[in-house]
Amino acid sequence: MAQGPRKLNYFLAIQITDKEIKQNIRTIQETIQARDGSLSSRMESIETLHLTLGLYYFDDARSVSKCKAALDRFQTRLRSENFVPPRLTVSKLGHSNDKVLFAALDDSEGLEDLKILTDNVRGSLSRDGIRTTDDRFSPHVTICKIPKRNSQTIDPSCYDGMQSTYFGRQTIESIQLCSMQKPKTESGYYHIDHEIRFY
Repeated sequence: MAQGPRKLNYFLAIQITDKEIKQNIRTIQETIQARDGSLSSRMESIETLHLTLGLYYFDDARSVSKCKAALDRFQTRLRSENFVPPRLTVSKLGHSNDKVLFAALDDSEGLEDLKILTDNVRGSLSRDGIRTTDDRFSPHVTICKIPKRNSQTIDPSCYDGMQSTYFGRQTIESIQLCSMQKPKTESGYYHIDHEIRFY
């Protein structure tokens, strides 16, 4: 019997912890909901805000452990190079086909540093046979999302006048290996299987 497509179950993330960014995203969500109440259930939880660095499928605990070890080696390498974590500026709204509304990163030195970090961590894992399912680099913080198969869209009038919103700045504190399937924590954030911290 043929097997169906493998379902992604892990991702590498940078958690959004900056209070100003979270509050500004909350304000925009409230404004959108006031303009179109049908979008209320489509809002991303403030507790789960993050940037995705890579999507992965692991079929057993051994594969997860292999990824954890590879991340630890990557962290050791960064420490030996006196790595300074980038500081990212979140400063405008973007959308994808009126299905996803997100806070985008400013095209600054921090964004270039993030791309280098992303390429390096993906490359480090790839050398251990752990490859992301999507090689694109499109970091963003999701605000509102509608499933592709759903006919509903996010009308631009819902966020009219807010496209140039300045959200705040986020210093990268760590890279997390998060589970898509395990229950979220008490704080509402994803279950973190492993984390390499920079502070």
